[in-house]
Amino acid sequence: MPSLDDETLVDKAISNPAFEQMHGYYIFFRRAAIPIFLFIWGLFIYTVFDSFGISHDTSIILSAMIVGLSLGPVMNSERYIGLILSRRKGPGSE
Repeated sequence: MPSLDDETLVDKAISNPAFEQMHGYYIFFRRAAIPIFLFIWGLFIYTVFDSFGISHDTSIILSAMIVGLSLGPVMNSERYIGLILSRRKGPGSE
């Protein structure tokens, strides 16, 4: 097992300039807000399908498929927001 230096993975993530665009909220956004959003989105989709009279099992399968297909666009939009914020900040803008 390789020896770990004094800096942990969390310290590396916090001090990484790639995470500076959201002023420290990037880790929270990535680890908590996106899964919570996808969970709420799944509940909403399930409720919509269930209100149309579709059976419980079919509603679960359809909502899981839609949430799974929306994972890519959500992650890409998160990356796009980071790109816009890094361009806006730009070199020498401080």
